[in-house]
Amino acid sequence: MDTEATSLDVVAPAVVSKERRKSVGVVPSSAQVASKEMDRSPSDKRRSPGALPHAQVGGDDAFILAWGRSNAAVRSKGLQLVLSMVLNVGLGAAVVFLAWRNEQKEPLVFVRDSLGNVVQADSGSFLHAGDARNEAEIKGFLRRWVLDAFTWTPLDVEDRLKACLQLVDGKAQAVVKAGLRLEERQALVDRGTSGRVYDDKTVGREPQVAIVRRTPLEVMVSFEHYYVDRSGRAADAGHFFVRAVLKQVPRSPVNPSGLMIADVQISQDL
Repeated sequence: MDTEATSLDVVAPAVVSKERRKSVGVVPSSAQVASKEMDRSPSDKRRSPGALPHAQVGGDDAFILAWGRSNAAVRSKGLQLVLSMVLNVGLGAAVVFLAWRNEQKEPLVFVRDSLGNVVQADSGSFLHAGDARNEAEIKGFLRRWVLDAFTWTPLDVEDRLKACLQLVDGKAQAVVKAGLRLEERQALVDRGTSGRVYDDKTVGREPQVAIVRRTPLEVMVSFEHYYVDRSGRAADAGHFFVRAVLKQVPRSPVNPSGLMIADVQISQDL
């Protein structure tokens, strides 16, 4: 009996101690905590307490974020492409407009004439003042000079003579006056007779112009001359030839072709 009592006494304190630990809430020792940590699996260690599986950042959340960023980048690139196209179209339209505006501009040129008055001049002549004279300009110049020199009426004979002498070099003016037969012309004017040059292309009677050589520039004109008396009756005055050596001078309102007669021969035979 004594032995049983002794064993009960020994067991009782042990049971009491466990019950007391549970009721009092005794903290387990460090050795017990370490053993529990070693028993946990690696996945349990990585998982935070109370966290649900597949809820950590980097799973579905990472895919959604990447998808959103890619959509935003696509929208941004599309907007940039549209803006770039709009800017390119606008720039092209501006270039076309400026080119058209530049072609439509008409420059104005003002010069001072011999009387000191400021007048508007031919802009084309000044803009192309340094250009080489082409065949049309050369032939047109001497053709107009012949028409002015051999066409007159009693009212404008002096004006036409001054105009044609302005295009003749000073050294050649004496030869020109002799070829124009001014004394004979004065007698015709006193009788009321006018001078004309046949210039009718339909009947084949018009001045014929040819460039003889380029260095020096020599041009020849052949034409038919006739008179018209006071009653209006016409009379042939013969066939004339004008062979002139031309030189290039600066263009001006008076001389838009930029040519001048340096020497001339006027005759009725070659």
